[in-house]
Amino acid sequence: MPKKILVAVDMGKLSEQLVDYGHSVASRLDVEVSFLHVLPHPTVWKGFEKWIPEGALKQAKESAEKKIRYYIRKAEEKFPDLPGHEHKIIFAEGNPSEEIIKTAKEGDYNLVILGYRGTSTIEGMIVGSTASNVTRYAHCSVLIFRPGFDVF
Repeated sequence: MPKKILVAVDMGKLSEQLVDYGHSVASRLDVEVSFLHVLPHPTVWKGFEKWIPEGALKQAKESAEKKIRYYIRKAEEKFPDLPGHEHKIIFAEGNPSEEIIKTAKEGDYNLVILGYRGTSTIEGMIVGSTASNVTRYAHCSVLIFRPGFDVF
């Protein structure tokens, strides 16, 4: 039985449903849940610096945090929390697969929940590459969320 759940949120179309699902699972199992969002590492933008506004990464982080907090509030309305249940929001920079795996291991999470597919054009071509890598290399169990097949 998991004691700590990590939900990887990419801010795509499924993010709100994914937060709902992760919150629901954590509430029903009475376990700690954290939500992780991975921002691209600044080296991804190498050569494009002059076109990227100063503070863009900070702004992206703030925007993602607002959205995740909003999704959590909505999930709490649908699935009332158990007393003392807290949510943690974590940010990382780098490759999504690597950062999810690293955060799960370092945070001693027992279960990772993530969407079946990312939102970027490249990820759209390589369907589920992040999900596939996390499933293959994570030290713990991984649950792939697909809308329409909710168990909880």
